[in-house]
Amino acid sequence: MNETALREDLAATHRIFAIEGLSEGTWTHFSCRLEAADRYLVTPGNTHFSMVSASSLLLYSKEGQLLSGSGEANHDAVPIHLPIYERRPDIGCILHFHSPYATALTVLKATCFDTRLSQTAAYFHGKVAYLDRYAVPRNNSDEGVEMAEALGPHKVLFMKNHGVLIAASSLADASVSAYQLERACQLQLLSLASGVETEPMDTVYAELLAGEACNGEPGYLAGMKRLLDATQPDYRE
Repeated sequence: MNETALREDLAATHRIFAIEGLSEGTWTHFSCRLEAADRYLVTPGNTHFSMVSASSLLLYSKEGQLLSGSGEANHDAVPIHLPIYERRPDIGCILHFHSPYATALTVLKATCFDTRLSQTAAYFHGKVAYLDRYAVPRNNSDEGVEMAEALGPHKVLFMKNHGVLIAASSLADASVSAYQLERACQLQLLSLASGVETEPMDTVYAELLAGEACNGEPGYLAGMKRLLDATQPDYRE
């Protein structure tokens, strides 16, 4: 995918998060790796997710230097993302966010994300890792290194008292994964609140669903872009 198309998809992902209620205004951050180049597109730190556009994205080098764009990234965006890319040549994008239900799971003392509780959760079976303490110090590469080590080869990282991170090969996969993860966490928390004992599916079914491409809905990003083209076409600008 060329830089123009990647910029449009990353800008669209920010807008989608705002639509779906997964964002926090100008806070949290996403990034994408440009093909055949050690350069990365990163969320502009002073722009509401509902206003991010292709041209507002920032371009950084692998050394963390700003190459183009107005302003700068959130103070801990680049220190978090770059160490993960260094250890994971298989991934093309990283989404770090603090969505309500996924983040709520990170504050519970003994509860982990149950990948056998629902069809939606099962897409993540075998793909989840945990950082079991709040990562410190912040605002430097040590935090990113700690997250990269905890993530390992997995797609999702739940960070204690913090939020979640998704590392994927494409934005098509990452964007639907973020939406599905939040919905699965919502289902889990609603189930816990009922006070009734849950009944997880058999592991064989969870493994079957986890083997599906792009978390079961590869057309999500394309479909949401059509919505944006009809309602917020300036994301491409």
